[in-house]
Amino acid sequence: MLQLFYPKNLRDVFTNRRSELELLNFYKEQHKEGNPTHLALFGLRRIGKTLLLKELVLRLLRRDKDIIPVYMDFSDICSSPENFATGYIGQVCYWFLTKGQDKLLPYLEYRSLYAEAIKAQDDVVTRTVSQLYNELNVAKPDRQLLLRLAFSFPDELGTAHQKKFILIFDEFQEIEALKNFKETTQIISLFRANLQRQSQVLYILAGSAISVITKLVSDHESPLFAQFQKVPIEAFAQEDAFELVKKLVPHAQQRELLREICVLSGGHPYYVSQICARLNRFRALYDLPLDQDLVKQAFIVETLSSEGKIYDYCRYVYDLSLQKARGYGSLKSVLQILSIMDGLGLSEIARKLHVTPPTAHDYIGWLKEVDLLVEEDKSYYFRDPVLRYWVANAARGVEVPLEPRKKDLTGLIKKLDEQFQRVAQELGIAKESQIRELISDFDGQVVDGTLFHTSNNVKLPSFTKVAPYKSKDGQVEIDCLAENKQKWAVEIKWRRKLAGKGEIKKFIAKAGNLAGTLWFISKDGFTNEALVLAAKEKVFLSTRRDVQELAKALEFKLGK
Repeated sequence: MLQLFYPKNLRDVFTNRRSELELLNFYKEQHKEGNPTHLALFGLRRIGKTLLLKELVLRLLRRDKDIIPVYMDFSDICSSPENFATGYIGQVCYWFLTKGQDKLLPYLEYRSLYAEAIKAQDDVVTRTVSQLYNELNVAKPDRQLLLRLAFSFPDELGTAHQKKFILIFDEFQEIEALKNFKETTQIISLFRANLQRQSQVLYILAGSAISVITKLVSDHESPLFAQFQKVPIEAFAQEDAFELVKKLVPHAQQRELLREICVLSGGHPYYVSQICARLNRFRALYDLPLDQDLVKQAFIVETLSSEGKIYDYCRYVYDLSLQKARGYGSLKSVLQILSIMDGLGLSEIARKLHVTPPTAHDYIGWLKEVDLLVEEDKSYYFRDPVLRYWVANAARGVEVPLEPRKKDLTGLIKKLDEQFQRVAQELGIAKESQIRELISDFDGQVVDGTLFHTSNNVKLPSFTKVAPYKSKDGQVEIDCLAENKQKWAVEIKWRRKLAGKGEIKKFIAKAGNLAGTLWFISKDGFTNEALVLAAKEKVFLSTRRDVQELAKALEFKLGK
């Protein structure tokens, strides 16, 4: 039955996530040694969190008999305290008794769950499910008792059998719905109280409501404050996106074509998949050449045709997010403004809206709460660049037919190039993936040393691996570690301020043992103290202009 939980077609396209799996494996081993560190995973919708968690479950079942994984989707069980307790206890029983090899449905209804528990002949399972069954058969169940029964069950089961559990709660933020019942308004506090008493269970929370999950584990007023290690799930880096494209479109081998897909999708796995599906459809139906223009056509059709999958996804995110926020009409206006000119400050947005800065600040705050906008150095940006493109076009009434001719898209292709080229040159380079992409093109070229703030010319090594780095304990993160015979560690600060001595010092401390060459990139430059320290420690320094000149010297188009 694992085929139903994690179908083979999804397993076949699972790509990379090596660093995340290594981190999860590190904490799993710590848990086996008696030191559980609970984790909170968060990222955009469809970024691949659920696929990663299902891959983790599969690997645990196949490779580690000492760990029992329990996966549950909270969006399915949080309709009432009674359903929650039944679903929670039922799924712990399901994974403990069947290891995912049986049908789940009988474990989700309390009467059939009771029958399965009797058959299992396990003392802890029988006792807990019997208590659940008896309580649900009274006229007014004690909801507090049901929750305590559920939360304590996996640790009691693990203690009785000397087994460790890893409980995975997908879409954990849905637990907030149970606060609407007067008997369970303190459900988060109750969960924490049980968590702190347990030794046999490691908890992994996951969610696509980034602001909600972050607040639950980071806000000092939250019961879960300081209880979870945060693990962001990001879009794919360039080489990982390339790997996925090659699985989906085997004939896509040209690097420029792969880059085009990566740039337009932003490395988001769902967007990559849908662009590739449209490419395959175009080629099968019309025998069109596989080139960059066809990639652009596929992206435009997927994003701006009302029958496109990316269109549907963007419409869903846009409508759902605005429904959850307040001030629907005004918020649409903010998004429209930023879809045309990303990176505006508060006063500029207020001026364009013809409102006061405090009012604009409220609007922006609501949009940040529903994960549509992010703030960087007092400027505001779409969290998702593809959604930004959709808002700038589809939300303004631009729509294309599902199977348009290329000549019908000429104007949109030109506009697409302009929009994404500007983003790539001005903003996209801020993303670490753009720098890693540039480093991937290093191949023994000799360039002017002033681009690295050194007097000697620099020979650029060819690297076999260019990727972000995270230590196994999660304490050290490097934006980029490039490896071959030489190793370069790269730190990227893309903000409207000078990088200081302290930042250079911190970078040296965390990266000095990892690489022979350290390279610090700061968009707007460095303080004098930073320049002196970097010269003394032989750290390469570059500004935005230096990076752009370096790209020109390598005939590399940023964002392409």
